[in-house]
Amino acid sequence: MSKKKIDQDSEDAHELILFRELSAKDSIKFEDEPLQYVDQEDKINMVYKLIPFGGNYLYSLVIKNQSADPITEVKISIIIPEFFKLCRSTPPTLTIESLESEDESNNEVIEEKQVKMEFELLNGDSQKQINLYLRPVLLEKKGKIRSFITFVNNKDFVRAIDTDTINIELNPFSIERKIIPRSEIKRFLEKPWIKKANKSIGISYDGIFDENYFFEQIIKTIQDVNFQLILKNQTNKISWFCGTDLVSGNDILVIGQIIEGKIEWLAASSNPHLLISVLTHFVNLFKHEMLQIGRISSEDQIYSLECKYCGNTLPYFPGRGKSIECNKCNYEQIIWN
Repeated sequence: MSKKKIDQDSEDAHELILFRELSAKDSIKFEDEPLQYVDQEDKINMVYKLIPFGGNYLYSLVIKNQSADPITEVKISIIIPEFFKLCRSTPPTLTIESLESEDESNNEVIEEKQVKMEFELLNGDSQKQINLYLRPVLLEKKGKIRSFITFVNNKDFVRAIDTDTINIELNPFSIERKIIPRSEIKRFLEKPWIKKANKSIGISYDGIFDENYFFEQIIKTIQDVNFQLILKNQTNKISWFCGTDLVSGNDILVIGQIIEGKIEWLAASSNPHLLISVLTHFVNLFKHEMLQIGRISSEDQIYSLECKYCGNTLPYFPGRGKSIECNKCNYEQIIWN
């Protein structure tokens, strides 16, 4: 193949990746009416919502003080399922505790996490927003998210209010192969109702990073879920797949690639919940395969390459324990689990 042909393939390949990174600002633009709980005096209330956010979920809680007087010693507790991992939060200062409770209907032990934060003062006619970015680590699970706050009011009484429970069920999916022409890939990605998400990871092990080997492993994880291979560019380590989810009826386009030492899956569909489930499944399949063949000895050797401050995908994998600067928010961070 001539150099001109290789360069053209590279240009065509990367033209088809039309993914935009989500920013923290996107998270506050709710389209639907939020759920709301108002306390007895109709002065302090909480607005809350759980929405898909790229390859993760965002739980947002807004505490509103609609009275003229401040409240003090505000303590917040948010209960999340064990199958969610907290990626980052705003504000970033919090503590996490493990909880166990019993389901009275079947006497099963339920494992949960409690996220706790507090602040001294919330002035009158003001509000405080808390965002938790949650990454699913297991699928086909059920759980609940609920929030509680306590505070001291202007009469020096301790008050407590809570939210209704949000039930979460990470539903299974079933992919049927779908063949589309190469020309349809770009048109599919440009449709205004199509949502996009990605998962980017790095792997740390003894030995040289073999791009060809890991590119084939990416392809294997996608084909194991029954996606149809549409196009493969071995030179640029990028491949395209398509399928239809038989559960929801939604089409989904998947891209697998190796770039800058990163192992990446990108997906596009009109169903954002499906994107999260499929991408989570790819990462879990990859981890399981690496453990089975002895390439790694622990899942801790797989690193998420999501910026801990803004959520942007980091530009490359520097290696375990090494620092890297996010090319979006410019914060420097250490690659560590």
